[in-house]
Amino acid sequence: MDKKSLIVAAIPVFNEEKTIARAVLSAQKHADRVLVCDDGSSDMTAEVAEVLRLVLGAKKVYFEVPNCIRM
Repeated sequence: MDKKSLIVAAIPVFNEEKTIARAVLSAQKHADRVLVCDDGSSDMTAEVAEVLRLVLGAKKVYFEVPNCIRM
């Protein structure tokens, strides 16, 4: 059995409504999955990411809840 590697692009975002679409569209050309991780944006980043998820399909773009990146 031959296993195929899965490539995931993780994009951490904070108030990136103007740039998130370009970043996701670029990443999806090179990755099997795109994970957008919003760290509590106060602009329309979440809405833009959700539209991208719907347009590209749930298998391509995943949107995470705010504050998912902690150090």
